[in-house]
Amino acid sequence: MSVVMSSKNATVKFYMNKHKRKGKLYPIYARVIYCRKKVEFSMGILITPDEWNHDNGQLINKSKNMKAHAKMINTESEIFRILDDRNARGLPVSAKIIKQIMIGKMAMDSPEGAVYMLIPFIDSQIGIMEKNKSEYGDETVGHYRTLKGHIRCMLSLKGAIDVPIHSVDTAFVQELDEHLLTWINPKLGRAMNRNSANKNHSKFKALMFIAHRKKLIDANPYGNFKLKRIIPHSDYLIDQEIMKIAGHRFDNLSLEITRDYVLFSLWTGGIRMSDLKGLKTHNIFQEDGHYFLHLAGQEKTDNSVHTPLLPGAVVIFKKYKAYQDETGFVLPRLSQQKLNEYLKTVGNLSGVHKKMTHKIARHSCGTTICSRNGVPRHITAAWLGHKLQSRTTDIYAQVTKEESFYWLKKLYELYDKPEFISK
Repeated sequence: MSVVMSSKNATVKFYMNKHKRKGKLYPIYARVIYCRKKVEFSMGILITPDEWNHDNGQLINKSKNMKAHAKMINTESEIFRILDDRNARGLPVSAKIIKQIMIGKMAMDSPEGAVYMLIPFIDSQIGIMEKNKSEYGDETVGHYRTLKGHIRCMLSLKGAIDVPIHSVDTAFVQELDEHLLTWINPKLGRAMNRNSANKNHSKFKALMFIAHRKKLIDANPYGNFKLKRIIPHSDYLIDQEIMKIAGHRFDNLSLEITRDYVLFSLWTGGIRMSDLKGLKTHNIFQEDGHYFLHLAGQEKTDNSVHTPLLPGAVVIFKKYKAYQDETGFVLPRLSQQKLNEYLKTVGNLSGVHKKMTHKIARHSCGTTICSRNGVPRHITAAWLGHKLQSRTTDIYAQVTKEESFYWLKKLYELYDKPEFISK
């Protein structure tokens, strides 16, 4: 694997070239070795054999040849300066480039021979995403930053700073896969699982597709790399468990907010955490006596969603009115990592012993609230924000307002009860 090298990986030596004799005089040559590549060039100094120490590559009488000695010292210093300067600028460096600069055939800051590096490429793509707000949300950009962090961590463990993007091959992807699955996150005390690793791969694969399209690499390294896919087991809450969580009184404010997050999602079309944490009051409105949530585009899919708030969600929405008036956000701000940490405690205190993450709200909405109560699949899909297909068999399954309100009233009859309302 190619890496960015420092000036410590270069050596400069001088020798008397016996094959370039000019009468009784011989020229002094500089030999530069960098990254195991060697170049040589004339110093423009002529000496006699008795003035040169062949063992240590130095002039014997430096006082007599003061100008020649000074030129050798300056040449060595200049070579290391070139290395440090070009590395600092992110410009390509090689033994050949050093020689070209030293003999005056290339400017110090010339981009000639540029090798595109992986980390700056990722940074440039992140910059494009940040400017393209219509296609990339803050959370998506954050995922790419996280990916970059994993790649830099992997490289640092190998003593590398960066790699040329053209050197990223299937072997590199395999190394990344192994790193993702084995590196212990100090905050979590464990490595990520296969599905989390695959999410990082999907981001890196997308970047490599862009690199290939820009002709920075010959082929996408994922062409010969197959991801192992694991179908996750999706837990969901049944009615009795929902009642346990809703009915428990929490002494801790953070736990109470966490409980409200998961129940608000559960009662509002299983809204994802990526959409919920940034939800504003203008996304909630009343129609024919009922509250609805509307998003022009979901963070994950960019699909629009128009879904009703069931009674439990309406109570939670009204509970935070003072906070909403002050900030404009529907619920107090809470990161997904903190929420999932607190949810374990919420589950334990409520007597619900399932794997509690925010995703359980979406699965519970689709399964317990909708499917088990007979809500048609196309209604459930619309409320969850799934994109309705337009194939012939689905054209007749578009959701009408009357049909949506019919099932909304059915669910109101089932869940507009004190035992389902959070305390």
